[in-house]
Amino acid sequence: MKKDTELAKRLNRICCSTVFLLLLLFSTLGNAFAFDQRMGEYAVKAAFVLNFARYTQWPDESFVSPTEPFKLCVLGNKAIEEAFQTLNGKKIESRTLDVRFITKAEDAAPCNILFISEGIDHAILLDALAAVKGKPVLTIGETKTFINSGGVINLFNRKERLYFEINETTAQKQHLKLSSRLLKLAIIVGDK
Repeated sequence: MKKDTELAKRLNRICCSTVFLLLLLFSTLGNAFAFDQRMGEYAVKAAFVLNFARYTQWPDESFVSPTEPFKLCVLGNKAIEEAFQTLNGKKIESRTLDVRFITKAEDAAPCNILFISEGIDHAILLDALAAVKGKPVLTIGETKTFINSGGVINLFNRKERLYFEINETTAQKQHLKLSSRLLKLAIIVGDK
């Protein structure tokens, strides 16, 4: 009973916080993500990915120079490419986002951010996560097994709302520091 009440309070806070995050998200993205009827689910997820990156800190040695681009790798089908391509060239502090679409798990190794869509075969998902395990790569997915498979952030829909869960322990193992503002909006799962 106590767990159910705690979960209900957390979900209610997340719902309210999601509205705040969306407002923050759209204010930072400008006109490129004007919310209209044409905006699809993956455009929203791509915008979330951009903001996850803005609220994540990578170790200095992750980059050769202060202006080296972030490499965002997307492992998924052609249907999501258009939404993620709109992120190409967006700024995250002094760095621009370089969006790459990959088809093989071994291509994930040079990425700073890796998004794995739900349509990917589970064996390929596991291989991609293994390719970046222990490296400073922010892994983001959208399957029920993503967090348990070693992912950092998982996006999911519940009652037509988008939520995200974070395994902070996995983020630490990946040498990433997630902003407390981001963690307050998430459902925290895994070891604490």
